[in-house]
Amino acid sequence: VVSAMFDMKRSDTLDLQRACSHYLTDRCISPFFTLRVKKHMLAQAASGIRGKIEQERKLIEALPLQLQIELYELVRAPVLKGSPLFAKLSQVSQGAVRCCCHQAITPRVTLAREICFGNGEVCTAMSFVEFGEFRYNMDGPSGMSACRSSSLIVVSRGDFLSEAVLWSKWEHTGCLEAETDGITLELNAELFAVQVMNHESALFFAVRYARSFLWHLNHLEIISDVLPPMSMDSESLASQWTDSGRHLVFISHFKAEAGTEAALVCQALSSMIEEDPTHPGCDLAAPVFLDSDILIDLSKLQEHVRRSDNLLVLLTPGLLSRPWCLLEIYTAWVNDVNFVPVVVERPGTAFEYPTEEFYRRLHTGKELSEEGMKIISNEGVTLDQLEAAIRQVFLQIAPPFSPHKSACIRQAELKDILKRCICR
Repeated sequence: VVSAMFDMKRSDTLDLQRACSHYLTDRCISPFFTLRVKKHMLAQAASGIRGKIEQERKLIEALPLQLQIELYELVRAPVLKGSPLFAKLSQVSQGAVRCCCHQAITPRVTLAREICFGNGEVCTAMSFVEFGEFRYNMDGPSGMSACRSSSLIVVSRGDFLSEAVLWSKWEHTGCLEAETDGITLELNAELFAVQVMNHESALFFAVRYARSFLWHLNHLEIISDVLPPMSMDSESLASQWTDSGRHLVFISHFKAEAGTEAALVCQALSSMIEEDPTHPGCDLAAPVFLDSDILIDLSKLQEHVRRSDNLLVLLTPGLLSRPWCLLEIYTAWVNDVNFVPVVVERPGTAFEYPTEEFYRRLHTGKELSEEGMKIISNEGVTLDQLEAAIRQVFLQIAPPFSPHKSACIRQAELKDILKRCICR
């Protein structure tokens, strides 16, 4: 019986080989490519690795679900942890790693001399070598080249390729060819994203890691599926992408009238940004700048405005009579900083929007004090330029901020204000 079964299997293999030969001959496929196909079929017939994997799959599927999950984690997690990403992710959220091992990975069997992927092909998964030896070559398959290229890299168990697909659209930049029969674990990028988003701590880490990874990627001289190692300690991770001199928001205000309100807005917006790891301002050292908290030298005031994406102007009755507030507005205007005017609403005070009479008084020197006019002049700013900058502020609709209303109302107002702050 056993002999008969082997004869049937051998007969099926011969029939498949004959069908393949006729298919390639009828379509005038080149002898070189025909030889590659036939070699692959012979290797597949001789190798039992695919049958072994199929048997293992059936064995695992026969187990209860919880045992399947634990077994996949025990088998696959050590391979994944060869990458800095999963080495760190396993410390942050073991649950996310466990779910990736069970739901986001597909094993792929590759026979010796088989091409796993080619240069320019669209990539959908990050690959981890579980078994076997592979050769990655940016010049194409070894059989296509006259000699071995200096760009050839040997990868084996614990190595990984194409991590960039997890964080951006990616096309393979070289060819991966199996030197021996082997198995790779294919981590699907979309399924990885689903698992990460299901675990809050993993999501927080992934956002920071992705920014660091892309920073590295953009600073490499040669882009490849096999990237050099990246430092993953927390200090170096932060220093690579945190710009300590940049701000998302600069709060411009008249301290005598809105000092308390400015502090409330600064604290609230900072908390909202820090609590949202996906917010573009999350990784800035000082996402919200308030000069009374940070600024020591007033001569550096304008530089902080230049390094900000938005100038949040708290509108109170005396704001437009303060020379330093006007200089902040002018500096933002000439540096294309986005204006976000906000009306401070509280009982007994009301901001009056500038009229043509205001601009006439500004030009005649009646709106600013003599000292204020001197400060503006010493900065090389003309009254025409100042008028143009002020007019630009009020092209935007000013939302309210009501410090004396309920916490729910203030929170809703602050969310609206933050939405108006763009990231340049």
